[in-house]
Amino acid sequence: MIEAQNYALAHVAVVDEQQDLLRHRATVVRNSRALLSLTFLGSAAAFAMCLCMVLLALSFVFPLHSIAIDRIATAFLWAVGAWMMAASNVFLWRQGRAMAQCSVLLDTYGAHFKLGAASNAKEVFMPWNEIEAVRYKRIPNAQKFTVLGADSSAVTFTSYSFYRPKKVAQMIADRAGLPLLRG
Repeated sequence: MIEAQNYALAHVAVVDEQQDLLRHRATVVRNSRALLSLTFLGSAAAFAMCLCMVLLALSFVFPLHSIAIDRIATAFLWAVGAWMMAASNVFLWRQGRAMAQCSVLLDTYGAHFKLGAASNAKEVFMPWNEIEAVRYKRIPNAQKFTVLGADSSAVTFTSYSFYRPKKVAQMIADRAGLPLLRG
């Protein structure tokens, strides 16, 4: 029995040493390159589909001598579809650019947040001893995570910033020695 306890305590000590090593190792958390590639690829596909839809709309309008009300209606519907594809192209491109710039550096001093697009990136540093809480909340179509600082500062990120935001928040909470709170 004593041998089993010693084995268990030795195993716990090894796990604690591994966690201490993880806490002291600098880690940069970024979005998945595969996800970003798919986002930009989706944007390019939407652009190509938009061009094809515009060509189809024009093919129903020209030649002008064969214009009829049904051809005008069909051209209008293809034009509306092309406009929607252009809107999704722009949305996917902007989302991909914003997600490509988001990162969190976790080192021995604290968490260095860089959120947003390169032109207006929000950079915040929070030392580990000044992080009061890490909270998460379910909002429509996403999850919202907030890291609260002792000086009433806060950093908020969602699943639109990181592919797996709960994993990022859990890493921050673990390194700060805090639980991940709901609400």
